[in-house]
Amino acid sequence: MKQITIYIAFLGMLTACKKDEISTASSASAAVYFIYDVMRPVNIDSISYTFVEKSSTVVTDTLWLPVRVSGDVADKDRPVNLVADNAGTTAEKDKHYKLLNNVIPKGSFTARLGVVLLRDASLQNNSVALNLRLQPSEDFPVLMKDTLMDDGRYYGRNKVKIIFTDRLLKPDNWESYLITFFGAYSNVKFRFITGVLGVSSFSTTGPKPVNYPRMQFYQNTVRNALLEYTTANGPLIDENNNVVVIP
Repeated sequence: MKQITIYIAFLGMLTACKKDEISTASSASAAVYFIYDVMRPVNIDSISYTFVEKSSTVVTDTLWLPVRVSGDVADKDRPVNLVADNAGTTAEKDKHYKLLNNVIPKGSFTARLGVVLLRDASLQNNSVALNLRLQPSEDFPVLMKDTLMDDGRYYGRNKVKIIFTDRLLKPDNWESYLITFFGAYSNVKFRFITGVLGVSSFSTTGPKPVNYPRMQFYQNTVRNALLEYTTANGPLIDENNNVVVIP
């Protein structure tokens, strides 16, 4: 299973926290809470994810959500009660996601909670939302209060929203540029291209423009991959019942 880390990253010790001071001293009640990246300007308690730029062989991916505990460390692993909140959740358990058996390791103040996203075919046409919530447990009976950030908004310490999909959108520059290298557009063709290259955008401007030689390399790579596919499986047929070809 391929794994990635999504850093909601560290918030607890920054001065942006104006509502509650968090202590790791033994006098504090035991709690576990998500830690955020205050450098993100909006929606720091939510994550967007897409399978689009993953290889077609990748059918699962794991998001790792950093958490921290208040109170003292323990001499045992402590289970974390992370659950899906039915309110607002459209993702289906065992179809779109699975929750791991997450724990705070013995002697640790921090951990990463794993959520396995499943690349179900339905994600090619839709986005789904997964609202996760930390619940009280025997080891962590207290829930942290929300935090007031510098932007004037409160952000939940006990919840995070994941929106994920596997949809592709036709690039704006396909007809003006990409058609030269890949030919007429179809959803099936574009999905094949992104599966081969691990790339879904081909901007010619900005900090990392894709120049002409790079596009020629991409074209040859996809052409060779399509030849291998055709040899093994027969022609690749798109949603318009046309054979996919690369010029």
